[in-house]
Amino acid sequence: MKKYIILICVLITATSCKKFLDLKPLDSYTESTFYLDEKGLQGGLVTCYDALQSDSLYGNNLLTLGELRGDNLIDNDPGSGAGVRNQIEVFAETSANSILSATWMGHYKAIYRCNIILDRAPAITMNETIKGQIIGQAKFIRALSYFNLTRIWGKVPLVLTVQTTEQARQNTRASSEQVYQQVIDDLKDAAAKLPTSWPDAQRGKATSFAATSLLGKVYLYQKKFDLVASTLQPVVTAVYARNLLDTVPQNRTFPNNLKTSKDIIFAVQYLNGGVKEFVHQDNRYRNNNNTNIISIPQSLFETGDNRQPLVAITGTGSRPGKFNAPQLNNETSGDFPVLRTADVLLMYAEALNETAYGNTEAFKALNAVRKNANASLKTPLLLTTQTEFRTAVYLERRLELALEADRWFDIVRTNQMAAIFPGIPAFRSLYPVPQVEIDNINNKGGYQNEGY
Repeated sequence: MKKYIILICVLITATSCKKFLDLKPLDSYTESTFYLDEKGLQGGLVTCYDALQSDSLYGNNLLTLGELRGDNLIDNDPGSGAGVRNQIEVFAETSANSILSATWMGHYKAIYRCNIILDRAPAITMNETIKGQIIGQAKFIRALSYFNLTRIWGKVPLVLTVQTTEQARQNTRASSEQVYQQVIDDLKDAAAKLPTSWPDAQRGKATSFAATSLLGKVYLYQKKFDLVASTLQPVVTAVYARNLLDTVPQNRTFPNNLKTSKDIIFAVQYLNGGVKEFVHQDNRYRNNNNTNIISIPQSLFETGDNRQPLVAITGTGSRPGKFNAPQLNNETSGDFPVLRTADVLLMYAEALNETAYGNTEAFKALNAVRKNANASLKTPLLLTTQTEFRTAVYLERRLELALEADRWFDIVRTNQMAAIFPGIPAFRSLYPVPQVEIDNINNKGGYQNEGY
């Protein structure tokens, strides 16, 4: 039986059962017959975006791995789901945790779909500008997937082509530096190929602003602060121009205007109804039977801060205001933000401060976020040192990006884990590689993260 792998055992498709029999369906597409023209590429691109919607990624699991692990949320039902979610909160997860295996597979499914596009597109005769835009979107989604993978696990297999089963079994883990370099290459190419905006009917697709913003974030995780500032500067300029991008008070963006707000640079979009075009309302921090408790100290917010009511502690059966979009039949069409203008401004302010304290543009960017939140402005008289400015930015990120699946990763990258979670071993800054993935690899040595 001849088999092809969808990256690390995500999907196996049988094409024949006997050497003398090779029957192909006459009324349905296969990989060899689908990606032959622009229509096929555009259809394949939809599946790349669709992969981001799944419960394995932004539909659910990334919220657990990026937020529940941190200090903004408490799981008050430790026995739910055989305890796999609670294990992550209390730093007790093992390589058998089903959330981890599903998240690993979900990311590689997205990467596989992008790799098909990138493999087939060059040979297709079509408008070169449109082809470039398709390639740019596939590279953006692949880059986002690898960015998440290396934030979660550190070293991961770097697969850039469609592989057979045997090829996949030979995979080894690339270093975070190697993964980041590929992400950087993909995002630079995507930024060059993508438009700054799309027509309203296509709003939600990745743009050059999205690729550039994510590139700046990658540099931030590498602590290349000079590159963060220079990369994000054009995006910041666009935010200040208030044309395509703008700072928008959160209570005017969340929960119902995520699809149209100029604050949103890129979000994973959902629609009510359809197969996986919606997200279950419980997957937006719904406090069902006291499962989720928002634990952000309300005292961290100034009086009148318009962000505070959106993340206030909720009662049984409720979702936080930030994601309390209308629901029908337990479905909600609430999008999940991945990149926002406020995030870009705070990254820019952080980078400028790390380069040299006292930069007026750093204060301007920080205050643009605070003014948007109806909070008081910061001045050199209030933040007198680089350390004080750094602390202020870290706090602002916690308040501004609360419940947006960034908090745990911010804690790790800013070296705050030991202070916030004293006594937790440092190796827990990365998650264990799923055992099911190790079982599928021929050379298992060194495939698991240290400590697990």
